Formats: sequence, structure tokens, C-alpha cells
Amino acid sequence: MQAVEFETKVENGVIPIPYQYRDTFSDDVRVIVLTDEKPSQETIKPKKKKIHSIGIDMTGYKFNREEANERR
Repeated sequence: MQAVEFETKVENGVIPIPYQYRDTFSDDVRVIVLTDEKPSQETIKPKKKKIHSIGIDMTGYKFNREEANERR
């Protein structure tokens, strides 16, 4: 793997590759983004809440696959 370092400006969410490197990258690449800016509150995504299991008493319940797949 080859590593190349350059600075560029993000344009509408796109990171342009400088002209001198465009022929260097013709296949898949791995991109690591470093920035000196601290992210604003708007760009920080809130953590998603995880769904935890719940207890339902299934005593006496009988699943009927034929009835569940029946088309009306």
C-alpha cells in the first residue's frame, strides 16, 4: 500500500484529489481524514438508544404457521 499526503478543501461533501495524484489512484483507496477544526454540535450525531428485550408471558400460546401464512 502506498501513502500520499496532501491538503485539500472539501467541496459539497467531496474530497477532490489534486491533479498530480489523479493518475496514481486508479483502484480502491483507503481515506483517513484529519482536521484541525473541532466538530460543531450540529455535526455530532446523537447515540442511538439500544432496544432491550422485554418479558412477555407466552404460557399457553401456540403458534400456528399455516394460520399465520394464510392469505385472505
